[in-house]
Amino acid sequence: MAKEFDLLIIGGGPAGITAGIYAARYKLNVALVAGEFGGYVIKTHIIENYPGFKAIEGMKLAKKWRQQLNALKVKIIEENVVSVSKNDSFELNLKSGKKIKGKSLILAIGTERRKLNIPGEDKFFGKGVSYCAVCDAPLFKEKTVAVIGGSNGACVEALMLAEHASKVYIIYRKEKLRGEPINTERIEKNQKIEVIYNTNVTEILGNQFVEKIKTDTGKEISLQGVFVEAGSMPNTHLINSLGIQTDENGYIKTDSDQRTNIPLVYAAGDITTTKLRQIITACAQGAMAASSAYNDLKK
Repeated sequence: MAKEFDLLIIGGGPAGITAGIYAARYKLNVALVAGEFGGYVIKTHIIENYPGFKAIEGMKLAKKWRQQLNALKVKIIEENVVSVSKNDSFELNLKSGKKIKGKSLILAIGTERRKLNIPGEDKFFGKGVSYCAVCDAPLFKEKTVAVIGGSNGACVEALMLAEHASKVYIIYRKEKLRGEPINTERIEKNQKIEVIYNTNVTEILGNQFVEKIKTDTGKEISLQGVFVEAGSMPNTHLINSLGIQTDENGYIKTDSDQRTNIPLVYAAGDITTTKLRQIITACAQGAMAASSAYNDLKK
């Protein structure tokens, strides 16, 4: 491992991976540090809006990205970063106790799943409560499940779960799903899926495993699985020590070239204030961040 890298990238999703590809092509000595290579992509069943592929499984797309990074000889360190500090250079403290240093830093740390914070959610995690349909859908073959949320992600999860479960409820607090039209049309045509609007889940109940949920309308629904798709929030625990400016929701502010308010620190992907959080926009920001790092290091 190099004593000091030109560029450190934290995050193994599309933003971090693209930054690594561009940095390597700029001939920067770069290391990509990620506890989970691929990010949310590997938890996505089918991707249908990424150029070049009519449809591709998230795992397969991540595998292609890894092959490209390996061909460019990008150093991939699959560890979680515990903390980041800045003296003469940036220093990452890894969970294993190792430390690595770099002249510049790209933050592509993404977001984490938002919880419902209701009784039973933590108790039954892994016992019927899940945050990843890609991971757990096959476990619910011929069972009844619910997806909590109304985003496009919730729609996609419901459709995938319908391939395994006998019945899928979508429970949403508003009166209209926010999915892409193609997915909401699929839901309307799928006889296994029932949407319950204007409803919140207030409690998850069971003995050893999930058995039913309670709602704020007074209704109880018997089921065996609850998939939480309540949105996401930024992973900001690593950036507080650096004094990076964020908006009121904790997303990192950048200029049009992905520079933050701290010299030689850049941000890309879902962690930023971008309005559209998609693979393609994360890739674009990762490329721009690497370009900015290269130009700033040259100076």
